[in-house]
Amino acid sequence: MKRKLLFVTSLIAISLIAVLIVKSNSEEDKTIDTLRKQHLSFLENSPFKETQNLSRKERKAMGLPPNAYSDQIWELTMNPSTGRPMPEIALEIQEELREQRSALRGVGGDNSNPWIDRGPNNQGGRTRGIMFDPNDVNNTNPADDYTRVFAGGVSGGLWVNDDITDPDSSWTLIPGIQENISVTVIVSDPNNSNKMYVGSGEPYIGADGAVIGRGVYRSLDGGVTWENIIGGYTGVSNDGLNIDGIFYVSDIVARNNGGVTELYAAFPSGRYVEASAPNNFLGANNRGLYKSIDDGDTWTRFDIQFNDGTYKNPNDIELDANNNIWLTTTSNELNIGGGDIWSSTDGNTFNFVRAFGASDRTELEPHPTNPNIFWVVCNIGGEADIFMTTDAFATSGNISVVNEPVDADTGISATDYTRNQAFYDLPIEADENGKLYVGGIDLFVSSNSGANWSQISEWTNLGGVISSAVHADQHAIVFRPGTNGNEAVFGNDGGVYYSADLANSVGNANIIQSRNKDYNTVQFYYGAIDPSSTNTNIAGGTQDNGTQFITNAAAGANGFFDPVGGDGGFTDFGAAGNYVITTYPNNTPIFISYPSFTNGANISTFGGGSFINESTLDKNLDILFVNASSNANGIAIERISEFLPGGAPTENDLLTSGQLNSTPSAMKVSPFTTTSTTLFVGLRNGRVLRGELANLNNPVFQRINSIDFVGSVSDIEFGQSEQEIFVTMYNYGVQSIFFSSNGGSTWTGIEGNLPDIPVRCILQNPLIPQELIIGTELGVWVTPDYTIANPIWIQSFNGMSDVTVTDLDLKASDNTILASTFGRGLFTSQFTSQPLSVLETEFNTSAITIFPTISNGQITIKSESDLGDANIKVFNINGQEVYSTKSNISTSNTNVNLNLNAGMYFVNITVNNYSETKKIIIK
Repeated sequence: MKRKLLFVTSLIAISLIAVLIVKSNSEEDKTIDTLRKQHLSFLENSPFKETQNLSRKERKAMGLPPNAYSDQIWELTMNPSTGRPMPEIALEIQEELREQRSALRGVGGDNSNPWIDRGPNNQGGRTRGIMFDPNDVNNTNPADDYTRVFAGGVSGGLWVNDDITDPDSSWTLIPGIQENISVTVIVSDPNNSNKMYVGSGEPYIGADGAVIGRGVYRSLDGGVTWENIIGGYTGVSNDGLNIDGIFYVSDIVARNNGGVTELYAAFPSGRYVEASAPNNFLGANNRGLYKSIDDGDTWTRFDIQFNDGTYKNPNDIELDANNNIWLTTTSNELNIGGGDIWSSTDGNTFNFVRAFGASDRTELEPHPTNPNIFWVVCNIGGEADIFMTTDAFATSGNISVVNEPVDADTGISATDYTRNQAFYDLPIEADENGKLYVGGIDLFVSSNSGANWSQISEWTNLGGVISSAVHADQHAIVFRPGTNGNEAVFGNDGGVYYSADLANSVGNANIIQSRNKDYNTVQFYYGAIDPSSTNTNIAGGTQDNGTQFITNAAAGANGFFDPVGGDGGFTDFGAAGNYVITTYPNNTPIFISYPSFTNGANISTFGGGSFINESTLDKNLDILFVNASSNANGIAIERISEFLPGGAPTENDLLTSGQLNSTPSAMKVSPFTTTSTTLFVGLRNGRVLRGELANLNNPVFQRINSIDFVGSVSDIEFGQSEQEIFVTMYNYGVQSIFFSSNGGSTWTGIEGNLPDIPVRCILQNPLIPQELIIGTELGVWVTPDYTIANPIWIQSFNGMSDVTVTDLDLKASDNTILASTFGRGLFTSQFTSQPLSVLETEFNTSAITIFPTISNGQITIKSESDLGDANIKVFNINGQEVYSTKSNISTSNTNVNLNLNAGMYFVNITVNNYSETKKIIIK
């Protein structure tokens, strides 16, 4: 088996991960077999095995995020060696790539053929961090002050809008900071407004760490350029149970203490489970409340601890009317320690104030002028409860229960305006007059400290109350300075909204308005481009923004619309462009007549399936195949036919086979067999199956995967014929890309120098068949020639960069590529007949020899020519450097004694502009 390790190659002028796959001995085959069995065991013991199949209602009742996609991706991307995904490694790779990247040509993403943002330019994705620019003052017209706003998506980068009051003002993505950064909070220095800070890593989404960050970023020039000042992966401890580093930021506050700026940052940890170790901690050794008085260069941690000396999980930081600092806590990985309130008057010592012991996540809001009045909103059993103190928590008798707002929308309990999502959407803010606002599914306001509430937004407009239509799931409420609390910006799962007249928000349907023009932070699971039309028709399934459509798209970004709502999934057009199939959570495929958007109906009868369900469409025969696996169905595929012209289907069949011994994770119909269906299925256990005549009865599936396949299949695509097959894997720590030229009889690994990042999808350039592109956790990568022994992969980043690419689709008539991203919307580029020119020199990647490859640690290194002084580094299977030395590498033997434990290691030799990595095993 292989592992990918960091090295530098000047051939492409960026930092890459090297890998060498050795398949020539039985010891290697044994290692692969052991790893595969371990992967199967981890899948079988997944901590999300049961919960990811619960309904949204059942998940919320258990205090779980309603969206199970993160659970699904956790299983699919786990490293078979560790039993968990390793996105913290991907973040470190990303940082190295960003620092060392130089301009490179790529297929799509080069200077002459960039990736083009196609939108949606009228909708946004989940937003928690918002800040009015403190430098936007002293304008000619004072009414123009504080109209510039910064905002960030939880997986879609940092943005700025120069005039939030203007509905036609566009958002602009800020360059120089990762496009997939998970923005949670944005603040500025009260003594120097050019100093700004962004916290990254969303701590509320669940136990899978799907939206981890790298701590705090700083700008010293008013938000133009940014640098990471604290955070990221630092290693493992406690026998691997603790993954060390700072990955989440729940809050940052900048306090002016007599002209000195004090930064306070809350760094919580997460329960980042492993299949074999459910109490694996992400950042537990580093969690806590931190302080910096030198602009974030150095930080100290406060001793806010449990009795055993471990640190409590911080959450919300607030400053009261007297400039005192307050902190609340949230439960840690063991579900203890939430509900605490601490305070400090001097910024040096924090004192325990009181505890709301049943609370998990706890948010605090001080009165703007009265230092004795605070409001507290608690997540108690998934429900929101509101409290108020009139003596700064000095006596329990002065802590009262505040009436909760009653949401008029259907399906929302009168005793829980967050609808069991208090762990997720729980903002509470008071304007400068003490008027109180809270958000759950919708937004509410109270003029009398919660004695009475008025609803000011609705997400469905089904409740019989007149209020503004605002996307569900509220996360941020920020008042515009200088407006006496009458103007504010709101962040939610639908992006950014603005109100110019909150005083008249009650009973008004137009006071809060969308401000998502070009704020493209939508998270797409799948995307499709209509193959039949000369126009550009695009559709794609999204997180909480339904299935987005644009017909006859103009050049550049477009406004999309969603005819259904909810969470969209797999989407595809019929060959004639007369219908669209789009799926919703689990096995819920919807037939939609196109472009009339009529006849929408669920065409499945068997149910089952994954949250974002695996599906494929035979466009020649108009047959849909969907994953229907469930306890009732077993591991199965539903075949749905006769759904045209749009009525109920007349034929639904359940396909089963002994070869289907694991849940499908990818499916593809061969486009080369047109009179019958040849169905290819990739499974979570790494199997790839071919089923001929899948349009008839129950097809016989034949296993065609290689013994080298370890992991979960993410994509199956074809080359110039059905004999040419490309397969990719979701997982960290595995060989991710394979090719077969003979229909699956034999396979070649073509990963080359690709970093250790999951690969989601693959496409071949039909004009230059040796050229491939792949969608990964870090954008699109391209190789000019996959047929060479060790293909060179480079990032095709111009216009898109590092965001997760979940799907690639091709419009064959004009070779347009559609890339769907999880956090940056949709992009298009185009395959061309111009070859890539990324290799400055050709080189032999077998110039260095290490022998024996299996030893007790005594190895010998030699090369085919005298290379000179070389850096020799050894890494373990977890990517940690365990040995380093320098030595002359030549045609003579160089002996190295490695005093290391038994196991698999990777030896990287770098000489000037040349680098190779070899795998060895120490017995």
